[in-house]
Amino acid sequence: MLKKMRVILVEDRFLARDELKYLLSLHPDVDVVGECEDTASAWPLIEAGAIDGVFLDIDIETEGQRAGLDLAYRIDRLALPRVPWLVFTTGFEEYALAAHQVRPFGYLVKPLNDAKVAQVLDKIRKAEQQHNPQKPASNRIEIKHKTLNRGETVWCTKYISPDEILFIQTNNNGNTVKVQLVQGEVLDGINLPLKRWKSDYDLPDFMQIHRSHLINLNYVNGHKPDPFKIEGHNVTFRGSNTELAVGKNYLDDLRKALGK
Repeated sequence: MLKKMRVILVEDRFLARDELKYLLSLHPDVDVVGECEDTASAWPLIEAGAIDGVFLDIDIETEGQRAGLDLAYRIDRLALPRVPWLVFTTGFEEYALAAHQVRPFGYLVKPLNDAKVAQVLDKIRKAEQQHNPQKPASNRIEIKHKTLNRGETVWCTKYISPDEILFIQTNNNGNTVKVQLVQGEVLDGINLPLKRWKSDYDLPDFMQIHRSHLINLNYVNGHKPDPFKIEGHNVTFRGSNTELAVGKNYLDDLRKALGK
């Protein structure tokens, strides 16, 4: 199962908070579990010890220019097995310098963009891996797929972890499937029917939502009505514009799975 970082956002400006939430949603291993417009409402979530990190605006206008710093010092003194990491967001570089002594993982100087957010998240991931080294994956899947090489179709073999798969989809011919990976690559022409994926491999986080679609629930954002089909629904994914149809007979099970 994909290990997600549970984070909260502390930012008094709604638009800035919403923008940061969107940029974080592009990273499937980040789960925004709380949004706070002031440090007072953020503190109970932090003190409970159920989050991994805090994206914290230094200048909370409703509380003062040092409100974010004051909260950072309180976090630094918490008696928890693991104190949440901090990323400061600010529109003023001089504030970032003042915050250096609380040893944040990084600073996001506004205006924000995906490159800035991705850079600080990569730094956090590397630190997390050093703190919690993962055991070598023993459930990697060997996938033989077709690809084009100088205009000729050739067979290639790739070894992937289930966490790397966004969804598996039956091709129109009904005999082969394609695997959509989270990072965008598509492995096509695979001679393994959809019904055999869950029986042949350990895929506890995967669910069939259509006779042609098997999805990784870790990356599902939700489902919505299909505007072109009566009573039709599509599933949506975090960090992807792809939508897949949900079969009528699978919709209730999907709702139950997402409601957990």
